[in-house]
Formats: sequence, C-alpha cells, structure tokens
Amino acid sequence: MDEVDGRLVGGLVILAAVADARSFGKAAERLGMTQSGVSKAIAKLETRLDTRLVHRTSRAVELTEEGRALVERVAAHLAGIGEAAAETSKSRDAVRGRLRVNVDPLFSRMVLSPKLSEFLLQNPGMDLRIETRDRIADLVSDGFDLAVRFGEPAPSALIARRVLDTRVLTVASPIYLERHGRPLDPRELASRDHQCILAIDAATGRPFDWEFWRGGEVVPVAVNGRLTVTDSGTKLGACLAGFGIAQVIDLGLDEHLKSGALIELFPDWPDERYPLYVYYASRNHVPAKVRKFIDFITETLAAKPHSLRKSAGLRKVILGVS
Repeated sequence: MDEVDGRLVGGLVILAAVADARSFGKAAERLGMTQSGVSKAIAKLETRLDTRLVHRTSRAVELTEEGRALVERVAAHLAGIGEAAAETSKSRDAVRGRLRVNVDPLFSRMVLSPKLSEFLLQNPGMDLRIETRDRIADLVSDGFDLAVRFGEPAPSALIARRVLDTRVLTVASPIYLERHGRPLDPRELASRDHQCILAIDAATGRPFDWEFWRGGEVVPVAVNGRLTVTDSGTKLGACLAGFGIAQVIDLGLDEHLKSGALIELFPDWPDERYPLYVYYASRNHVPAKVRKFIDFITETLAAKPHSLRKSAGLRKVILGVS
C-alpha cells in the first residue's frame, strides 16, 4: 500500500468542510479550528496543488471549478475514511471476533474448562482459542490477546492484574504416612527419612524452593526428593499414589481432602500464598472481548469455595484501576 500523506488528507477534509459550509468561519466551527487556521490550510493546499481552489469574497466563499471537481472526486474516499474510523471505534465495544488466550495448564483444567461452554453460549460472536503453556514468553509477538498465570509477575511492559491469592498446602497420602510417619514440624522434611516431590519453576528452570509461612514467620526448608516433575498433574498423581509429600495449590483439592485421599500436614502454617494474574498489552483501548473474558474469569473465581479467596482474596478487575 502506498504511504498515505496525512497533511494532504487533512487539507482535503478542510476543503470539503468549506465547500459544504461556504464559509471559513462555519467550517472552522464544525472542525474545531480557528478561522485563520482554516484559511491557512486552504492556502497550503492550493500551493501544494499549484491550483486556485477557492474564490474569497466579502460575502461568501465559493469553490473554483477545479475546487469543485476535486471535492467531488475525493468525497467518497473521505466518507469511506470516516466510516472505517467509526466502525473501528464501534468494534472496540463489540464482543466479537477471535480471542487467543495463554493459560496456565492447572487453571485451565480445574477452573476454566467446566465453564467454557457457558461463556461461549453467552457470547455467540466470539471464537475462543485456549492454549495451555508453561510461560507467557512474548504475549504480543506470539499473537495472544491475554494470558493467565500463577506466580508473581516478572518486570515487563505488560499490564498485570492480580485476581486471586490461593493457599499453598503441604499434603501427603495416608499410604505415605503409614510408611514414613507423619512429620509434626516443617523442618522435619529436611530429613532423609522423607521424600518430597519437587516441581520445576518454568521461569527459572529450577525446582521451587519450599517455604512455610505463619504470620510474619517464614521458614525455608531444604527438602529431599528423588522425583522432579514439570506439571502439577504428575505431581498430584504421584502424591496420591503414596510416593512422597507435595506442595500444591489449593485449587480443586476439596474432594481429595474431604475423602481423606490427601492429608494437609501443617494446617498451623497456613499463610503461604500463590497469586494468579491476568496479563494484557495495554491499559488503554482494551477491546471489549478482552474485558469480557477477564470478567468471566473473576466471576468464575467468585463462585468457587471460600478457601480460594482468603487473605488478599479475589479482586474484581476494573481495567485501568489498581
């Protein structure tokens, strides 16, 4: 596409307004300009085209034959530009089109997947593509509209909004506790008598550190573990099977805890939290489809059990407001 000359287009818009109003003053009012500004713009356009476009008299402003011919030729194009701009403005507020979302695998499986049918039925103009990935990478260049990730955000130009703080629980199965005994204090996990299931932090490539929080007290523990995993499903499955102790997010664990398949080991150390953030490119001119999906996430989380919303809890996302 040839480069569009913004000054030329601006001059033609002013000429069309003068032709319609037959007055520099009235054209200036419509355009939000001064009368002298309109006069200077017409003079510059005439100089550029090396053609007289306007007859100036004390009573009225009339276009020359060349001026009328020019306005007639560009009128449809100027109208098309206006219509395109108006349509673009409307599309920002229309909940339609394709939405591509980068989602944490655990959050997608435990929270989103049961609700996606409802969301799509409520928004028939949208096509939704959910991709589960371990990290955000470059949200914009990878073609994503937004991302949903656990963990504190790394420094970036993206807008990050916290929508959830969920507890980190230390759990084991009754089978494991029968074999190894139940630890009564987190520091006991440093003993080689216990096996802990390690999980890789995708941001660093190293296993997550184990910490225990109670009020203002934070106790790091260098745990032992022969099994290291990269996904939460494998970690949970190995823990349920009795191989070792795991630290897991309190998301979708209710059934396992209530049935006794998993036992929380240190309920008196309840204060470690793992936050959930939504990320998007800019706080200005956020498309309606992005706002709608973020509202969907926050409403879905609000309907979850109270245990998901302790401490800082669920924060309703109001775009542009912290």
